[in-house]
Amino acid sequence: MKIQEATKRETLHIAAGTLAFSAVMNGVFALLGRWDLTVLWGTLLGGGFAVLNFFLLGLTVQKMAGDPNEKKGKLVLQLSYSLRMLATLAVVVLGVKLACFSWVATVIPLLFPRLTILAMQILGMYKPPKNKEGGDEPV
Repeated sequence: MKIQEATKRETLHIAAGTLAFSAVMNGVFALLGRWDLTVLWGTLLGGGFAVLNFFLLGLTVQKMAGDPNEKKGKLVLQLSYSLRMLATLAVVVLGVKLACFSWVATVIPLLFPRLTILAMQILGMYKPPKNKEGGDEPV
């Protein structure tokens, strides 16, 4: 399957936003005198997984959109969601259980893709699609 340009572009936006928020988060840790290598490793684990998770979501939606069988598409989407949530749980458990990761610095970056989308909406870089009645599509 060829990765569509929209999937690449949006993943790059999320990666850039996650990197920016991660830098801010690491700066806050440093200002509070709590920065150490566990914060860096936690940031890399949480932030890296957050971007990967978004990319996998994009691939799933791309695959679903190309499949004329709507029921199969919904099943693929549900399976993808379940597997990605299990992987997210695994990342959180790793971040909490392994001493080489700061659990806070692992968990917080998992929120950065959503914060990036919010920032893009506020800055006017992204507008949700309109539905047929003229209102916004539910998120």
